[in-house]
Amino acid sequence: MFFAVVVILSAVYAISLGVPDLAFPQGDEIMHIRSVRESLEAGSYTLPVLSGLPNPYKPPLLFWLGIFFDRIFGVSYLSERLVSFLFGIGTLTLFYKLYFDLSKSERETKLATLIFAFSFLSLKFFGLLMMEGAMVFFTLLYIFFFYLSKKKRNLTYVSLGSFFVGFGYLLKGPILHIYIVLFLLSFLYIRMVRVRKGKFKISFLPLKEERSTLLAFGFSFIIPILWISYLYVFANSGKELLRFFFITENMGKFYAANQSGLRIWGGWLLYTIPFTIPILHILWLSLKKSSKVKNQSLVMVALVFLLFVTIFHLMPNRKDPYYVTPFVALLFLLPAMRKTNWETLILSRFNQYSIPIIYFLFIAIAVVLRLPLLFAISLLGIIVTLSIIPTNINKKVKFYGTLVPQLFLVPITMAFLLKPMSDPDITKQNIVAEGKEICVIAENPWTAMDVQNKLKNTKVSFALPLTYKETCPSSEVLINFSESTVVTEDWEKVTSWFQWKSHLSLDPGRAIRAILKMDKRSFQSEVNVWNKRGNL
Repeated sequence: MFFAVVVILSAVYAISLGVPDLAFPQGDEIMHIRSVRESLEAGSYTLPVLSGLPNPYKPPLLFWLGIFFDRIFGVSYLSERLVSFLFGIGTLTLFYKLYFDLSKSERETKLATLIFAFSFLSLKFFGLLMMEGAMVFFTLLYIFFFYLSKKKRNLTYVSLGSFFVGFGYLLKGPILHIYIVLFLLSFLYIRMVRVRKGKFKISFLPLKEERSTLLAFGFSFIIPILWISYLYVFANSGKELLRFFFITENMGKFYAANQSGLRIWGGWLLYTIPFTIPILHILWLSLKKSSKVKNQSLVMVALVFLLFVTIFHLMPNRKDPYYVTPFVALLFLLPAMRKTNWETLILSRFNQYSIPIIYFLFIAIAVVLRLPLLFAISLLGIIVTLSIIPTNINKKVKFYGTLVPQLFLVPITMAFLLKPMSDPDITKQNIVAEGKEICVIAENPWTAMDVQNKLKNTKVSFALPLTYKETCPSSEVLINFSESTVVTEDWEKVTSWFQWKSHLSLDPGRAIRAILKMDKRSFQSEVNVWNKRGNL
């Protein structure tokens, strides 16, 4: 029954991936899809291209897989996003196997896997053509093989895990290697450092005992060395690509801090939604040392590793919250390590009372934004969650009465809040552009890439607001995303629509007044479509 439900939910989720504008977008996906499609059109399979040049920002594995699925199923968002969806299925499979081996409880394992599958991390990054979903998979894959190697005392597992880390290099470069080094350092730290009776002791014996494990990590460099050698020796401009990738794209991020470190800490809270409170609960329990916990050393390795990767990501200038995604799965594994059941965490007082509060917030949003379906579903959620809070309710009823409304918090947000508020679908606007040249006027070239991805059978050029005359002299259609641009008289306006602004300059007081007055135009900008006179 459990696996039937999982298959049905997975099928529904997979079908939804074909929608161009997902509920939880990520700007980088536009560039990744553009690179896949350009490479396919140019026949540049070995070295993916972007804007006609070799893509210098990321190694090619994600693009190769996108090209592969586009060749099989046809060029579409669904084909390309199936890459991350399959990495998601692989991650959930690894999670299930590791959780079951730790907990020895089939019921707890199924429950934990379902909870992890409904986390914000899973519902967002296992449906976008981004490296993050694959990074979660490769990180957990190494940890899984490392665990099997220690349990079965067989070096083959950790050697195999190290080899697969090499494929992870082809996703985002050496960052996965750094993660695994930090994991090994965490493991050695717990084994080598002891504080007993106020005395600090370090034992170097574990270094000798783990020598084979550390040497096995050398297998992780096979794939990177082969790829770097290919670029250096055989690829045109390969040396320049390597120089840009390692120095500008990677080392350049450590030049100066320009983002708050709170973004990283916020990532831990954000991507564990809607189970952030249970996760904080198990973290608190895990920090309280107990000699009675069988896997306490395993718990401490996980906690030290999470601390190390957090510190590492506080160092570069960019501190995007999604940098923590490869490690969120470990937080959901903590109950299995501590032999704590999810029922206890879900039924904690703080967690129980938090669910109706969130549904009350949904009610308020639904009233302000006039979303009747969100209002009805939120009202049902309030009734269910409040009715099971009394202590005399059957424990099983109370558990499922809390869990089910909590599981569906993110899907409800996606389907009944974000979807009705989303921007109009550009493919459904009155744009007669089949086979024509389109000039997209915008502040950011990614806007043009997004239009090109959606209008596949057109040729799209990008122009800054003040340069469209020189940049697009032969274009037949203008799509103007910039409100400051004045279009000349040789163009005739065809249609327009409003879309949400990416960056707002409203002060909080003005924003609140706009919301209360339902003045959504304060948060939107107008997009205009113009045809060249004589081509109508």
